[in-house]
Amino acid sequence: MDGIPYTKRVQQKRSRVVWFIVIGIAFFAIVDPFRLFVDNQIPRMRVNSQIRAEMAEFLTASPSAADFVVTALDRHDIVLIGESGFVREHLAFLTELIPTLDRAGIHYLGFQYANRTDQERIDALVTATTFNESLAHDIMFSHQVVQGYQEIANVFRAAWEVNRSKGPDEPRFRIIGVGFTPDYSHILEPGDESDPDVLRQVFANGIPDAMMVAAIEDAFLDQGIRAPVYLRMEHAFTGFVQPLYAKRMEEQGFPGQLRAGNRLRERHGQRVISAILHSPLRDTRSRIGFGYPIGGTLDDLVRDLPATDRTRGFFVAESPYSEAPISSDVLREGTDGDLLFNVFADAYLVVADVRSVQSLTAIPEFINEDNIDEAIRRFPGPDPGPVSMNDLNEFIAGNAAQIQRVFDEFK
Repeated sequence: MDGIPYTKRVQQKRSRVVWFIVIGIAFFAIVDPFRLFVDNQIPRMRVNSQIRAEMAEFLTASPSAADFVVTALDRHDIVLIGESGFVREHLAFLTELIPTLDRAGIHYLGFQYANRTDQERIDALVTATTFNESLAHDIMFSHQVVQGYQEIANVFRAAWEVNRSKGPDEPRFRIIGVGFTPDYSHILEPGDESDPDVLRQVFANGIPDAMMVAAIEDAFLDQGIRAPVYLRMEHAFTGFVQPLYAKRMEEQGFPGQLRAGNRLRERHGQRVISAILHSPLRDTRSRIGFGYPIGGTLDDLVRDLPATDRTRGFFVAESPYSEAPISSDVLREGTDGDLLFNVFADAYLVVADVRSVQSLTAIPEFINEDNIDEAIRRFPGPDPGPVSMNDLNEFIAGNAAQIQRVFDEFK
């Protein structure tokens, strides 16, 4: 025998076509853009004229999203900026936020899309004489082998550009990696991702949310450093606890788990707040599987603002939107009654209305001769077997294209 486990050899003999079908099914389980629903429309919320006028007046008077983050950091130590994923405008906002933070004397940004273990490389990248795009790609690859999108690399470049303009004695802007990558190499076939025995090997070094908490405490809270931390939305929730997450983790052998933001709020109170970025949310009542966060009213009002001044940030509890129900039935699953806006988020950031968002831009040849073997070994799903560099690059581009088709439905 050649020493390769039987299941591994079977996987390696699987055709490329079958593999892409399996991966396609996994992707659709996340984005689900073509489900058939009874309702042929994207659900919207009706608001009477008086409330609408109050909402419009409040939105007009609110500060820009970047200025709001700076102001929020005067009242709180950590602002967890939560993104839904794959929205180009969210990462573009982050690149614009970096110089605003630096001018305000805030020289740190926590970033999920870079691992804590790569901190020396991150520091070297953003303080170098010239920007090393290949090193940026390597740091991104280290975090997630199929997350090769230009907008993520642009965040590192934005920090580098700020530092390039500084004098020798001025403090450098730092991006602090708070990400953590499970060992996906133990997932060999469909079903392994929900097998407790396999997952104990995948998470042998820790649960991602718990590791994020440790990274944020170590880098910021324990040091008395104020900073925004950019995370996927589900990790950024503070007051909103997803009951199904804890239940699912317990069923898989990991009891007592909470999202990173939930745990930080539990441990540090109002020192930590969430600021969720406006974006489409999962909604099974919609024919495309996604809907408006609060029924489309906010989007209508944003489009009434001047085209050059449409970003806004605000504390939800202080807004006329405070008790608006979140439209997403997926987020509400497992909760009793409505999910109110003021529970969903402490603060809210609007950097684009839902009808204008775009998907991310795939990096050509992100998977190359130097990293193809590692990409296959660490693929976040069933072992893909003998796939090529082009296969994986097409997969990265295809994910972004599928999301773009969802976004186009709002236009």
